[in-house]
Amino acid sequence: MFKAEDTNVLGSMQLTVEELQNIKVALDESSILAVTDQRGVITMVNDRFCEISKYERDELIGQDHRLLNSGYHPKTFFKEMWRMIGSGKTWQGEICNCAKDGSSYWVQTTIVPFLNSRGKPYQYISIRTDITAQKNIGEMIHIAHHDDLTGLPNRRQLMKDLKTLIEIEQHPFALMLFDVNRFKNINDGLGHHVGDMFLVEIAERMKTLNNPFMTFYRLSGDEFICILKKPALLEKAALDLQAQFKRQFHLNDHTFYASISVGAVNYPEHGQSAQDVLKYADIAMYEAKKSNHKGFVIYRKQQRFSHNQMLTLETRLHHAIKNQAFELYYQPKVNLRTNEIDGMEALIRWFDDELGFVPPDQFIPFAEEFGLLSDISEWVIAQAGLQVMEWNEQFNLNLRVAVNISPSHLKADNFIERLNMILQLHDISPCALEIEITEMSFLDQNSDLLSTIKQLKEMNITLAIDDFGTGYSSLSYLKKFPIDALKIDRSFIHEMYKNSADVAMVSAIITLARALSLKIVAEGVEEYEDIQLLRGFNCDFVQGYYYSRPLNVEDFTKRLVEKGIYVE
Repeated sequence: MFKAEDTNVLGSMQLTVEELQNIKVALDESSILAVTDQRGVITMVNDRFCEISKYERDELIGQDHRLLNSGYHPKTFFKEMWRMIGSGKTWQGEICNCAKDGSSYWVQTTIVPFLNSRGKPYQYISIRTDITAQKNIGEMIHIAHHDDLTGLPNRRQLMKDLKTLIEIEQHPFALMLFDVNRFKNINDGLGHHVGDMFLVEIAERMKTLNNPFMTFYRLSGDEFICILKKPALLEKAALDLQAQFKRQFHLNDHTFYASISVGAVNYPEHGQSAQDVLKYADIAMYEAKKSNHKGFVIYRKQQRFSHNQMLTLETRLHHAIKNQAFELYYQPKVNLRTNEIDGMEALIRWFDDELGFVPPDQFIPFAEEFGLLSDISEWVIAQAGLQVMEWNEQFNLNLRVAVNISPSHLKADNFIERLNMILQLHDISPCALEIEITEMSFLDQNSDLLSTIKQLKEMNITLAIDDFGTGYSSLSYLKKFPIDALKIDRSFIHEMYKNSADVAMVSAIITLARALSLKIVAEGVEEYEDIQLLRGFNCDFVQGYYYSRPLNVEDFTKRLVEKGIYVE
């Protein structure tokens, strides 16, 4: 029944008419077989095709496959299929068809084009296998692993996915647990029906985030989980999530606002099992509810410290400050136009005799809690200032060192007075210092903060906003405060070339900075492709492992001896 020329090309195989007939006979017993011409008109079907479609053979011959269209697949699905087979390539996929009686069935389908001597298709053979039973089982499994109200994956699926991430993939991830503040008021005050509609709307808003690294689950009631497979984006993801609740909800003639509390953990830093990360995320979420953290808290290991351990940590911090037991590392800031070192950021390290290496994100929050952070910051300013002055003199340079200042230290009554004293005592030029302030510092845009920043500018100290793009504050501070530079947060930069949303965001930030005559520093640069994009955006400076990890004084000095030239 095959229509063929003298020679047929099937992929790279040449088959005679007799061989094609033998293939048809072999497939006829087990497969659902059809042949169409180059326009898609059916010229032959076997018994199995008639059996599953419930059409007689003469009802099918002369028709095209639109007769079987169930409406399940979008037009683009078939458009792509025809594009592929029309170019002479074999297509494979799963298709949901509609039988004559209106029932649906699924077939695993392979469509092979037969090419003439010019390499053009003149007919197609489709070989199908009935997979309806497997699809039905898959649907049952889907129902068992998804919440019937919101359609989101449920706790069972969450535990399965966590087990895969932890035990098999062993890949770092972040997990956010969040619930709706005062949900009981909505449920009781507006009715459970509106409460259910509200939960469905929440799920829909999560889907609109369209972030390929985020997977959402409904844990129970108004509690939801988000697994983030790109931990560097944690704070940005939390902000995006919270933003979904800043828009009004309109449900059943009711209009209201809502907010959420978010607790986050990082694996493997905060736990080695699914139970651990869920437990610590729960602790962080309730910390977010009761504290002034704008509804978002990342779990800290110190939350598990006993009273005695906290006393030990406080004692060792006092000891470190008294004996200057900290060490500064410096990460180069590289000029993208010249590929030379233009400055550096000072990063504190603490190697304690009793505690070993204590990461900054562990001891800095406690130093602030113990009232010791100002002392540590002043030590950093003095040491970093002295070091950059030495390098400038030794190599005849004009470098600046960037130092992070916490919001609480910046707002201290005697901050400017103490800073002036340090600079004068150590003969440090203010021009050699750059102070980095996080966006969070601008939450409270009061006159005291504005006065402090103006005084820093009057001292000829450069001011930069660190972690730009992750804060909660209005962009109005950019024109209100005399800022010199923006440092784009690493969560936007890391593998930016793989994420079109990050590319758009970075481009927009740089355009904004250009309009305000601000310099731009991109943090966390690790990939060559990101360097190329940043150059295309006319970014000024970059920091990151692509050029250099943070270096101790000796290694940084070697880089300056080499004139800071980097080969790409």
